This record gives sequence, C-alpha cells and structure tokens, in this order.
Amino acid sequence: MSQARRAFTLIEVLVVTVMAAAIMTVLVVSIGGTRDRTFNLVRDQVADLLLTYALRAEFADVPVGIQLDHDTAQLRLVHRVELNERPTWVRDPSLQPIRLPDWIQTRDLDFFADGERVDPGFQPLTALPGRTRPRIELIIRANTGKRDREVTLVLPPQAIRPLVLDPDLRQTAIFEREAIDLDATGHWQEDW
Repeated sequence: MSQARRAFTLIEVLVVTVMAAAIMTVLVVSIGGTRDRTFNLVRDQVADLLLTYALRAEFADVPVGIQLDHDTAQLRLVHRVELNERPTWVRDPSLQPIRLPDWIQTRDLDFFADGERVDPGFQPLTALPGRTRPRIELIIRANTGKRDREVTLVLPPQAIRPLVLDPDLRQTAIFEREAIDLDATGHWQEDW
C-alpha cells in the first residue's frame, strides 16, 4: 500500500494569498483613514459650533461665548448668567461640547478675534447683545498619521455660516460679505 502525501496545490496557495492580501488592504485603508475622518468630523463640529455661536450672538439677549477647556480638551459654547449676583459663564445646553481627540492638542488650535490672537481658555471669546460680533478665525492643525492637516474656519461679523478653508474640500471661491449702508450709497431706492 502506497502512502499518498497530502499537500496544497499551487492554486489553493495562490487563492489564500490573494484573499489575505485583500483583507489586509481593507484593514490598512480603514485603519489608516480613521484619523483623517476624525479630523474632518472635528472640523465639521467646530463649524457647527461657530454657526450656533453666530445665531446666539444675533438673537440672544445675554452675552455668548466660545470657551476652550485646556484640561479636558473640550471646546464649548457658553452664555453668561447671573448666579448669586455674580456673572458666571455656563455651558449652552443646546450644543454638546466638542471633545478633541488625543492627537489634537489644545495648543494646535489658534484663535483670532479681529486679527488679534486670543486664548478662549483664559476668557471666552465673547459677543455682546446689540454690538458687532468680532471677526473670528480658528486654525486647527494636526498630524493625521499620513500627513499634516491644517484647516481655517473664518466667521465674519456679518455672516451666520463660517467659511471653511480646507485644501481637501472642493469648494468654489467664497468671498466675505461686507455690510453696505444703502442710505449712504444712495441705493435705497433701487429695485432688488
């Protein structure tokens, strides 16, 4: 009786190798793109926070602000209330705080109000009722593992929606709107 030796054929080895390579490719792509997707999510959440800030500043009867908590790495919308006859900043309940991922540090965020660098961790970036809101620029920088990313969000004083300047977004040129006094320019009688 001859003993037959059982071994894998070349076709079976190739099929298993191709399947393993396909699975590894899917895993590497999904794991590698996680930081990019998280960065995009943070960008969109900050844009929503700026939009809500602009709406609150326009229609609220109390001061509103943007606050950065360096200890918990959270960015939040706040408003000022009187507690025990002392003005206090409290979190706006309509918007959850934005928790920054561990790989985005609070020092990776640069805030500017009317062109001047500010730290909303020290004092909230404030808009007062009945006053012109400052022009806000927020720059977010991070290394997503594959590359360095930088995005700038700009909220002009007259705008409700922030401009998102991100090289990864395909967007048409967006220009800031300027307030025009129709009475002073003589255009108040023209048809729209």
